[in-house]
Amino acid sequence: MPYAVKRSARKDSQYIDRRLEEYNDSVVPPEEGAEEEDLVFKITDGDGKILAGCIVEIDPWKIAELDILWVEEPYRRQGMGSALIHAAERAAKEKGCRLMLLGTFDFQARPLYEKHGYTLCGTIGDWPKGHENYPFRKRLDQPYEEYVPSKVCTREILSGTEEDAEIISDRLGAYNDAQVNLTGTYEKRNRKLVDADGNLAAGIIAGIDRWKTGHIHALYVEEPYRRQGLGSRLLAGFERAAKKRGAEMILVLTVFDWQVDFFRKHGYFAAAEIEDCPAGHRTYMMKKVL
Repeated sequence: MPYAVKRSARKDSQYIDRRLEEYNDSVVPPEEGAEEEDLVFKITDGDGKILAGCIVEIDPWKIAELDILWVEEPYRRQGMGSALIHAAERAAKEKGCRLMLLGTFDFQARPLYEKHGYTLCGTIGDWPKGHENYPFRKRLDQPYEEYVPSKVCTREILSGTEEDAEIISDRLGAYNDAQVNLTGTYEKRNRKLVDADGNLAAGIIAGIDRWKTGHIHALYVEEPYRRQGLGSRLLAGFERAAKKRGAEMILVLTVFDWQVDFFRKHGYFAAAEIEDCPAGHRTYMMKKVL
């Protein structure tokens, strides 16, 4: 049966993302009643200006991720980063999370996370070019000794809003931009395969970042269309497009152990491996050099 490649409309990409999530949940059911949740913490001055902040994402499997941590330059080395990490961990444990995950670049805060007991899971080299990214994990359901910095933050940790989260994220983004010469914007390359009747058979959510690295966020084939090479076709198409636009590698930052063989078959290797994530399984961060 012939299939046509088309650009994915927003509703198509949302459908693909939802279907993949449903499939993953059928393999490992989420915690009863659990939903995705974002937590924002901030430290402010007397006028309400944000001096430091962090964003924690919690998934339905009760895995927390310290997605963003930021401290304004004049206020660093005053214990604010440690205070925010402690607040994030306490909140995650109260929500029933077993794991805290995070990633940091070599120009960010690796030593701080190691002091807080985080374990390195691998190294993603040349992301961005000439630099490295370090994925870390920490078990929250096992006893651990909290790190006490030489300078203890005495300011109050406050709950933040979505607007605060945007401010914190933008400030970290601006810092990252200053460390690496960036041009252009993120380019979406979301595509779908449709059959002769116009039915969506498969789809990929992917793009190329400003560091000229390709990213695959979701790849899904509907059950009646599997074992026909459709996933391979979409993957190969994105790889060609990424290479044409100057990308030297592609990353798939969330690959579960029930998906890993597909990517290995196509030349991807595990740059990092996270045990017991989700419970009883493994998550891989995979890379392919073009």
